[in-house]
Amino acid sequence: MYLICDISGSMSENGKYLITRNLARSIEQYFRLGYGKGEIKLIAWNKEARFVDWMPDDEFPDEMLNCKGAANPESLIDLMGGQPDGKILLITDGFYSYDNAKVLKRWKNKLPPDTLRIIKTGADADPHLKGEDVFASEDLFLLLNSWTDRSDL
Repeated sequence: MYLICDISGSMSENGKYLITRNLARSIEQYFRLGYGKGEIKLIAWNKEARFVDWMPDDEFPDEMLNCKGAANPESLIDLMGGQPDGKILLITDGFYSYDNAKVLKRWKNKLPPDTLRIIKTGADADPHLKGEDVFASEDLFLLLNSWTDRSDL
């Protein structure tokens, strides 16, 4: 699973970066304890998207708590490529420019069905961020339970 964490400037407001850290730790533990199969590939995303080394049971990387800049969808799409080899979970507050939101939507529509899910982070998350693939942070385990491979349980 690709775990993309929005670390743009808006994520520094109202503790959203702490919510993101807690969600990521919960996801890591969910997989580490065997409730989901596969590995987590952590991605930091703001003006650039980049993979971040993170081993199971390690602390959440400090660089993931340094939120600044704007989220650049082209950098994320360049990093992920056209057809990623797994599920994609994006943790974000959804504050993008209109043009950036359109770029992300076009990319999402080109992905195989049920590849991308979004966790809306923060009480002030963009109200326009909605759809059947968008979940509130408190619905994390419902999302994971219904979406990740649990065939061996």
